[in-house]
Amino acid sequence: MKKTLIGFVTVTLGVVLFAGPASALCYRFSLAGSEVGVCIKGDSFADRKKAQEVCKKGEGKDCGNITSTSSSCHSNSGRCYDANGNKSRSLSGY
Repeated sequence: MKKTLIGFVTVTLGVVLFAGPASALCYRFSLAGSEVGVCIKGDSFADRKKAQEVCKKGEGKDCGNITSTSSSCHSNSGRCYDANGNKSRSLSGY
């Protein structure tokens, strides 16, 4: 019984630590009453900084802090950017 419990705990811990899904998010910035979204495949501090840099380059000015996150970006004004800085009206699946 003890070996079974130890085996179960070891496998469960391994799944939680090593098999978690890769995160990806669309980061939103609020600029002059409208929103700009940048979708990046990742949720680390470096990914957040990259989103800020992509927003700054695309908008031509500092976008400030991230105001929210989601799994997609939709904008009638085409203010959604992917990780490469390509502008789009809609990005999803992040």
